[in-house]
Amino acid sequence: MTMDANNRSHRPAGLPQGVAGTFDTTVSGVDDADVAPPMGAGTVSNAEACVNLAKRRTIDLLWKTASIEVRGLTFPDTRDVFKGITPGDARARDVMVLNNLKHAWQFLFDNTDWPVDWQYLSEYNRLVGDGLEPSPGRLRNDMVTIGGTRYVPPVPSYDGVRDQIGKDLGLDDPEDRALNLFASISRGQWFSNGNKRTSAMAANHCLIHDGVGIFALPPERMDDEFRDRLIGFYESDDRGPFIDWLKYHAVGRLVDNGLTSAQKNGDDPIHDDM
Repeated sequence: MTMDANNRSHRPAGLPQGVAGTFDTTVSGVDDADVAPPMGAGTVSNAEACVNLAKRRTIDLLWKTASIEVRGLTFPDTRDVFKGITPGDARARDVMVLNNLKHAWQFLFDNTDWPVDWQYLSEYNRLVGDGLEPSPGRLRNDMVTIGGTRYVPPVPSYDGVRDQIGKDLGLDDPEDRALNLFASISRGQWFSNGNKRTSAMAANHCLIHDGVGIFALPPERMDDEFRDRLIGFYESDDRGPFIDWLKYHAVGRLVDNGLTSAQKNGDDPIHDDM
């Protein structure tokens, strides 16, 4: 369990007993456990400001996070689904993706006082995959392939996941912590499905908790530039160029009112809702 400053244990708000936050012991051979050390607490006022920023941008963040899975999704359709209106041409799965992400964001807002750890990663995956994937929230225990690349991620192990989370969250810079965790989940494919949506929620949790800002991939770059960068990272395991790209295009900093460097420099659009 995560411990607070007074050495009290904490279980994420809304975390179902026996559903998420666990490793499949048939894979790891160990009992359920958290695997991440606590991060340094962010400035409270900045963290609260990041929560408020994310709440103001909820529909925009839903749209951009869902666009990882749903190609061609529009902001107006996202707004309709957020309000409980199903667009006439929407696929049932796409609506479920959006509604699941809505629940994931609410879970994040309820838990930003606490640093991300395995329980949170597992619960984010359970929420984004609820009703869409078998056994969401569990550590992957079989081989998978990734379209468009020859890279085949190995089956993750308890020790490997524990060590990687500790390594990522042990970095000094809060942006590096968030983006390296995003990269590790994406390349490692720790879950059977929904890894990029899960990693996007994890990056947001880190950035908001540390009072830095918010994370959102630009939909305009998803089908070419982001995909090429991601596959290059998969095949080379050189995360430096990939992290640099994410810092420029995906981190909306609180000091810039949530704008990314690419938006400030005119390289990415600033949408009307912002």
